[in-house]
Amino acid sequence: MGWAIAIHGGAGAILQSLTDSHRAAVEQALPELTEVGASMLQNGATALDVVEKATIALEECELFQAGRGSVLTAAGTHELEASIMDGQMGKAGAVCGLRTVRNPIELARQVLERTDHAFVGGSGAEDLAKAWELDRVPNEWFTTERRLDELRRHLSDPDASRPHPATVGAVACDEKGFVAAATSTGGTTGKLPGRIGDAPLINAGTWADSRVAVSCTGIGERFILAGAARMVAARMELAGDSIEEAAKRVMASMPPESGGMIAVDTAGKMTLPFTSQGMYRGWANSDGDSGIGIGP
Repeated sequence: MGWAIAIHGGAGAILQSLTDSHRAAVEQALPELTEVGASMLQNGATALDVVEKATIALEECELFQAGRGSVLTAAGTHELEASIMDGQMGKAGAVCGLRTVRNPIELARQVLERTDHAFVGGSGAEDLAKAWELDRVPNEWFTTERRLDELRRHLSDPDASRPHPATVGAVACDEKGFVAAATSTGGTTGKLPGRIGDAPLINAGTWADSRVAVSCTGIGERFILAGAARMVAARMELAGDSIEEAAKRVMASMPPESGGMIAVDTAGKMTLPFTSQGMYRGWANSDGDSGIGIGP
């Protein structure tokens, strides 16, 4: 069977604030970040391993909104969240309210594998990261000048329109036909401390089963209310939709410009729909089809 991978780096009104220098940096980074997972799949790695490593690479790239380069809460701090799901096992791990865990998706993976739980948050999640000796950093390590500027603008004019590049994520189908999904984020600029978005919520921002893997990005509250990621799988199972039809119809059922999603099925077929102005995205498969995109 053929392998496939898709990644995203956030969706929203990104074109209105995209400078030439930032576009150039993103266009250079997206192929490199996609290749992280593609090279693993070429060498027989599992979909679960691939989406974790691809998402770690996105968390480490401060161009996007997860890990290093995450946005700040209204209190000027970082609260990170992530989730990962394995379609073969039907198991998931999710974390939220993280302040010192360098790679939230790594902790989510450990929750999946080392506990009987699906979701751990706050101080309990931080304690697990410490006990499992995961890499931890001071909260200010996640801060970049770009995100500080965004917070200042938000606090000076909370009602102004924002780009909403909210999340990073990856979906993959390995050569055995198994799929997995992962999603990670810092939330939204100026969010209330304690706010939780769709990224760590299985069914809303992340889903993987025996048919399809989905990772969502955009205005988190809308994806939560729609149960968007799981709804794609439900449409494929109950309505007989193709992966493209299911994803497109789920996005169309939500308010305009909600964001986007990436999805891959067990045959390696991918779709990357979005209703927002743009979505940072990259993809590759064993047939040699690869590319990146920002706008339509």
